[in-house]
Amino acid sequence: MLRAAAGRGRATSLHPKRQWVLSLGIIVVFGVLGWSALPRDVTATSAALVVRDPAANGAGIGPAVFVLRDNGTAVRFGNAALVAGGAIRVGFYDPLDPLLGHATEAVSLPGDPRLLWLLASPAERQALRDGTADLALALSQSSFAVLRSPEFVNDYRDRLVQLLRADLETAWQTTRKSGAWQDLMRGYEPILRDTASRDLRPVIESHFRGVPMRMLRANALQMIDPFHAAEWNLLPVEDALQAAIQEIREREVPERTASRLLQAPPTAAFLRVFLDAMAGALAHDTALKDLVGEMVFDDRFRPYLNIASAKAMDLARIAPRLLVSLHGSTDLNPVASFVIRTLVSARSDRAVVFMSPAQRDELEALDPASVHPLVRAGAQ
Repeated sequence: MLRAAAGRGRATSLHPKRQWVLSLGIIVVFGVLGWSALPRDVTATSAALVVRDPAANGAGIGPAVFVLRDNGTAVRFGNAALVAGGAIRVGFYDPLDPLLGHATEAVSLPGDPRLLWLLASPAERQALRDGTADLALALSQSSFAVLRSPEFVNDYRDRLVQLLRADLETAWQTTRKSGAWQDLMRGYEPILRDTASRDLRPVIESHFRGVPMRMLRANALQMIDPFHAAEWNLLPVEDALQAAIQEIREREVPERTASRLLQAPPTAAFLRVFLDAMAGALAHDTALKDLVGEMVFDDRFRPYLNIASAKAMDLARIAPRLLVSLHGSTDLNPVASFVIRTLVSARSDRAVVFMSPAQRDELEALDPASVHPLVRAGAQ
């Protein structure tokens, strides 16, 4: 009986070649099923939507299309592709999904970390703001503590000030030799001439018009007295000058003139040259680099930086968790996956996101320059 059973077991066992064929068939079946479950390119279907980004300025578009739920979480909902003429063809996995019933506004958002900030929940954004504010406050407190510390005052302050003063002088000389200072003065001349003729001269003339007669009356006796040295009474001039200065201040002439000078193109050109010269002087100052390195590695400053270090560690812990797993999710958010792929590929693609009008208004209030409303192709 045992031999018969063993014979039947051998008869029903598969040949090794047949086993490999069966395993390969199972793998192919599972591969086909898995491939069919992956997001497919639906931009070529008849239900695809063609839109344009009027503010794209040549930026690319990422393949992922997202839809925001009512609670703000993002769902991968289709594909996007650029077509001829700069239009964007958007296809949906399920055009009849109820999510599209409220997410009627299509926008493009930058595919960099700004996308994570924009699509985070209000609580997550507030947590990041609070962490950043705490870090900024701790850094300022630590910096002031270091600058007031006896270690810095006794060992570093004078040397640091001396080096910075020398670099500032070098930058100033470089700027003067480049002609930027002369260009600045020539650019200021029309503004100052206009201020003098339009704002200052009427005020001075109105207050000094009667000064000669007042001077004559105040000094008449001194002028006809030949027996005493003349001591001129300058009170009319002083009164007129004080009144003119007071009126100039009330009219805010200095403030308006300073504002015009700062907004003038020569100011920006001069500052650009000067800051470039200053940056060059600081970059080539080896003594300053050595001094800063000495300060950084000075263990005596470590107690003053403990609070800032703790706040930096707190922010480093919460920021990735909040941004990578948006809206409290414990998994890698699809938006974060899109951003990571964009950064790794060193591209500047934007993401197509469908949302409600209220959600669009909220994002525009956060960063209006980053939110580009999309229009249907052919619409103006």
